[in-house]
Amino acid sequence: MNSYGFHPDEFTFTSILSACACLEFLEVGRQLHSVIIKNKLAPNLFVGNALVDMYAKSGNLHDARQQFELVKNKDNVSWNAIIVGLTQNDSSEEALQFYQKMHASNFLPDQAVFVCVLKACSHAGMVSEGRQIFNLMVNQYEIQPRIDHCACMVDLLGRWGFLEEAEEFISTFNLESDAKIWATMLGACRTHGDEGRGQRAAEKLIELEPQNSSPYVLLSNIHAASGNWDEVRSLRRSMKEKGVKKLPGCSWITVGQTTSFFVAGEISHSRAGDIGSALRDLMALMKDLCDIDSFYNVEDLSSG
Repeated sequence: MNSYGFHPDEFTFTSILSACACLEFLEVGRQLHSVIIKNKLAPNLFVGNALVDMYAKSGNLHDARQQFELVKNKDNVSWNAIIVGLTQNDSSEEALQFYQKMHASNFLPDQAVFVCVLKACSHAGMVSEGRQIFNLMVNQYEIQPRIDHCACMVDLLGRWGFLEEAEEFISTFNLESDAKIWATMLGACRTHGDEGRGQRAAEKLIELEPQNSSPYVLLSNIHAASGNWDEVRSLRRSMKEKGVKKLPGCSWITVGQTTSFFVAGEISHSRAGDIGSALRDLMALMKDLCDIDSFYNVEDLSSG
């Protein structure tokens, strides 16, 4: 755009900052911020909101807070950006504080804000507050709860051991046909070792997503923790008969402008040899500190 002689405006910078937020290109975002200041666009509401969003989603909460305070004539988007960013970076209690400030400033929370606030309550263990906020959303603001809101409530109740209430919530809001709800419920049952409810949740999830390996694996872990090995073997046979396969683990890392993906058991990466060599060096250093031969096979790690 610049090479063709066109000058970016506030809408251009808003779009590019959003791209930086999604891709976590914080350094590129910082450079754009400098250009924005030079172009005297920093006071613009749209650009200011985009900066808050970019810094928050990139994990730089200090700059996100600073930019939020600099935004003049804040709107709902301003509050959404800081609350979403804090929630995504596990600053749940602070996200709830900003929600209270938003409420006190007479801004009306929208559906997206309530999703984030309910997530924050779940992560912070604030069960009673989460119940109150959900009821406030439905009864005072008259917002029809979406599946995201309901999943947050099931997670909130299930995560902190209110499994019976979570099951009743699913029934009350007729959520039996949603796989996301049952996956959340099953995860909570796994955490708290509730074999009975875990069995029901897994059966529902298998019915909705027959080729999804997660319910088999999670339910197998629940049975194993209870010492019910017959059920574990039965689940493994069922997976084999139905052709359900567990997806391999995957991780990735970004170095500079290049993102490398790694799949468990795969050695097709272009620098697999260098990676294996580095792993062998690290394992040798670890061996100098403690005896790990009984736990790991160095050649397996470096080749897989």
